[in-house]
Amino acid sequence: MHKRNGTFSGFGKVFCFTFRHQAEGKGFKFATFVVPFLLMSLVVLIMSIIAFNNVKKTKEEPVNLDKLYVIDETDYDMFGSIVGYSISSTDLKDVAYKSIANMTTDAYLKENKDSLAEENGWGILSLSKEIKHAEFGDDNTEDREVLVVRLTLPKDSEVNSSTKDKVLELGSVAAKGVSATASEITTEQYMILSGSHVSQIIEAGKKEDNMILTLVRYIGPFLFTILMYTMLLLYCMGMGKNLVVEKSSKLMEMLLTSISPVALVAGKVAAIICVALLQFALWISSVVLGLVVGNVVAKMIDPSFVNPINQLIDLLMDYGNISFTPVQVILALLALIFGFASYCVMAAVIASTCAKAEEVAQKQGLLNLIIIAGYAFAIMVALGEVSKEGSNYTMMIVADLIPFSAAFRLPVDVLIGSVSNGIAALSVGIMMILTVVFSILAGKVYKAQVFLSGNSIVSNAKRALFKKKSKE
Repeated sequence: MHKRNGTFSGFGKVFCFTFRHQAEGKGFKFATFVVPFLLMSLVVLIMSIIAFNNVKKTKEEPVNLDKLYVIDETDYDMFGSIVGYSISSTDLKDVAYKSIANMTTDAYLKENKDSLAEENGWGILSLSKEIKHAEFGDDNTEDREVLVVRLTLPKDSEVNSSTKDKVLELGSVAAKGVSATASEITTEQYMILSGSHVSQIIEAGKKEDNMILTLVRYIGPFLFTILMYTMLLLYCMGMGKNLVVEKSSKLMEMLLTSISPVALVAGKVAAIICVALLQFALWISSVVLGLVVGNVVAKMIDPSFVNPINQLIDLLMDYGNISFTPVQVILALLALIFGFASYCVMAAVIASTCAKAEEVAQKQGLLNLIIIAGYAFAIMVALGEVSKEGSNYTMMIVADLIPFSAAFRLPVDVLIGSVSNGIAALSVGIMMILTVVFSILAGKVYKAQVFLSGNSIVSNAKRALFKKKSKE
């Protein structure tokens, strides 16, 4: 065998061998080919069911009102014209419409009692002014004049609830128009008065956040933490077993004479990381493909179907002030890779101290505690995003700089602009250094366990790290 030359000598060979070995397993083939197909099929199925239910609901409750009489009992004389103008743009456009002037609802019912009794598919939409008693606190009461919209239907009417709601909504919109016109305000003023308002607290010199961006800053890291936690649970345990299973073989002692132990550990870790990221990339791609195919299938079922995911993306881009620059995308990918890698090399360090595969499960508890701690801290900071506490920004920076918590939230934070590119680059650099240092540490401890298996783990680690090189 050739003598190894450097710290990472033989890295490429170990990487290729481990990757090939992982790819030959049935689990890899199932996760790489079957799971993406199932995910895509599930997304298509869900979107198809949503479209089918929309069609079914539409078919079950069509507009079943034949005639609509509109009566304005106020002195404004605008309700009927507004309803007549608006009805053509609603689902009620095919309903026979008639505006009744200078008459109340009770008078119209009494005058047309016989003709209305012969029909059942009619309705009377009326607007009236009434005095309502309003209370403001315990001792302050007042009688106020308000506009009341009513829908009168024949006894035992078969008009469905969906049609009733549509008629009342049309009447409410018309009543607001009457109020605006009677108040002699402009259309722009009416839109401002009738619209909702947003309350904000911002710091001087900082860009204000809207509600959409605030929700993204909470939901984004929260969802990503679950994804990263799942990846770590699936692959970190396998990382330890993969390193320990060959340690008891005499062949490993011969192999370490030609391949650097650091290269051996780093090659195996890198190969497993690539397998994990490849599988998750395929899973995400299958979900995206499922959304595209599902959208086509849903539109075939219901031509009016609107993809909710597309609506959400448009909402984020239009109102969330979110845009992904190439630098942000690169930093997010590096944060994802090295965040996952830092936990994997920690698993390698713990596994390198084990002499047998049975010991891995026992010592894996330490890694699980670190994972849970990083996960909990990331979630805690995400909750602070919503509470808007004063120390929230500082806590977010700390969480993005500590490798154990940065792995769970930094990729999302850098994409949505919660942290600067400089902070993100610094955090990625810390995770890179941690990955290299832990790889070297795992390699040295791994070699000590192979050649000095008769001694304790602590003494082996001390010898591997602190013994002086013998003079040649």
